[in-house]
Amino acid sequence: MMPWCPKCKAEYREGFTECATCHVPLVDELPDEQDMEQMPDAVQAEPALEEAVQLENPIAVYTADSRIDAEMIRDMLRESGIPADMQQVLAQHAGAVTGRRARYTMQVMVGAADTARARALIDETKQALEAEQLDEDELARLAEEQAMQTPEQPMEDNTSFKLLPVVAAVIVVALVLLYLVGR
Repeated sequence: MMPWCPKCKAEYREGFTECATCHVPLVDELPDEQDMEQMPDAVQAEPALEEAVQLENPIAVYTADSRIDAEMIRDMLRESGIPADMQQVLAQHAGAVTGRRARYTMQVMVGAADTARARALIDETKQALEAEQLDEDELARLAEEQAMQTPEQPMEDNTSFKLLPVVAAVIVVALVLLYLVGR
């Protein structure tokens, strides 16, 4: 039986005990609608962060090349009490003649009234991240630690590589026979 989130109704694999989005304990079965009404407010109250937010006079306060960066800023703003949302924007058109591919960026949007506060928080976050940047030695040490903690994955038995010498030998014999027959 697969566990479910009673709030967002996401299904999880065996072994998970808490919803990664809603941070509530998982259940073995989804409750009926009547049961949902009786559920504690802590489970029902907060909407998932992925839900769209209605913004009044939305203004882009941050543009990111990757969705992950934009989600990080959006979530930071939401945690600070600023309603924020994201939208994908075409940054570069595709061109058959030029060979360029279309490129998109992600924009983090806030309401016009929250623009100054949002930009100040974003600047603070950028400065904090720049101050914490690690040098190459520290990055190498962290990568080594992570590699030691990651269990080794057994190599899969690939029979096609085992048959490669046999196939090569058959091809060589066939070529020799064709050469001899053709003479």
